[in-house]
Amino acid sequence: MKNLKTTRRVSLLIGLVMVFGVLLAACVDTSSVEDALDTSKMKTESSEYVEQSEIELSTPEGCTDAPVVSGVVNIKPTTVAVYGTCEENATIRVSGGKEDAETTAHGTYYIVEVEIWDRNTLLKVTAQVEGEEESLEREIVAQKDATADTLLDGNSVSVGLNSRLYFDKMLEDMSGTNLYTASQLNSVRDYVTSTVTSYYNDRAGGQDVELIYLLVPNVTTVEDGIVPEEVVGETNTTVYEQIVSTLSQTRATVIDLKPVFEAAMQDEEAIAKYGKLYRETDSALSDYGAYIAYRELMNKVAETFPNAAPRALEEFEWSSVQVKGGNLVGYREIDGEVITEEIIAAVPNFDLEFGKDSAGSSKISSLNKYVNAEEGDYNFFLTADNNDDINGIAERWLIDATDRTDITDLPSALVYRDYSSLSFSDILAERFSKCMLGKMNDLDINLSTAPQYANDGDAVVDYIIVILSEENMDSAFSLAIS
Repeated sequence: MKNLKTTRRVSLLIGLVMVFGVLLAACVDTSSVEDALDTSKMKTESSEYVEQSEIELSTPEGCTDAPVVSGVVNIKPTTVAVYGTCEENATIRVSGGKEDAETTAHGTYYIVEVEIWDRNTLLKVTAQVEGEEESLEREIVAQKDATADTLLDGNSVSVGLNSRLYFDKMLEDMSGTNLYTASQLNSVRDYVTSTVTSYYNDRAGGQDVELIYLLVPNVTTVEDGIVPEEVVGETNTTVYEQIVSTLSQTRATVIDLKPVFEAAMQDEEAIAKYGKLYRETDSALSDYGAYIAYRELMNKVAETFPNAAPRALEEFEWSSVQVKGGNLVGYREIDGEVITEEIIAAVPNFDLEFGKDSAGSSKISSLNKYVNAEEGDYNFFLTADNNDDINGIAERWLIDATDRTDITDLPSALVYRDYSSLSFSDILAERFSKCMLGKMNDLDINLSTAPQYANDGDAVVDYIIVILSEENMDSAFSLAIS
């Protein structure tokens, strides 16, 4: 019996030596082994990470720093997004799910989508940069959430390539799964034609007027490396292309930004100086993309009203700012303090202190554009607060600038707009004598207001402008095809 006990002790010692030998040979922090195996530290709430992932780890020589796991959120009942921070542009790997998942960090943050089992799933997360060994493991527990809803009030967000996010609606637009029928396109054409005809014949009284559609493509339409190729079906056309073609058959003026943006993306010098055309954590245009959209629109207006020509790039101060994550991060319920981005913000060097603060109208400077720019929160301030004493950039407001003395002979405009306009609504309004900014996403043209916001002596406004993004085209023409 004594010999048997001795043999068992020897075997146990040999086993322990072998285990620790492997640990020391690999990039594993032996000081955290006890914590990693302590399942009492695994939280029980749905898809929350374990405390082990918060422990500071000492990186062995030659290894990549262990990634920080900031959280896990359910996209679907058994699909989760794991996110956090890591070394710049590291490859992130997650094992333990139904299949191993991998992504490339976007700068110093990562978001990776993982399919989990129909039960509590222990996931292991590592990082690796070129030229170094894979990092120590972080462990997280993900749980099935039967209540996880992908709809999010129509704003479902998926995880794409290279830690990028995109609205599921954008995938529909790319894949051509939501195309209009020939009958519906005829209805859209008739709707726009009748609107223009009514405007000219019944209201304008001979005044030279124009209906302009400024069409803004989705980021996924003009920028590669966001949506996995395998999830995009082949299509001969898209809703965007259908609408461009249909509107071109009417008397409305169409400004198609797709070719403009595609050309701008080839200008590497300008991109380096002013930034990309779209935000990376938000579906909004960047300030540079917004400037291009504004420039194209106001160049068209300037053909009739030269004084309304767009401001030059040099009339803005461009500077790099680190900002909190935007609406894509918010809708996906990811922490915007963790998933941040660097933008190049444009601040006008010209005066926006004009207009009137009165019932139904407001100075441009009184429109609160961002939630808190001083604190790096560049999410748009969409609505008024409970006391209705703050004017949100997405609200319906009249910019009555008839008291301006710095410039004369400016047109008036009625502007219908969606989210894509918010980056440039303020500088757009500055180019008009009167500008009625419609409430965001209120895209049904109401001609009864055209005389109300006209310049003195005019029968109607000089322009009705519709700023319409690809993802909202079905909403804009819902009345026409219903």
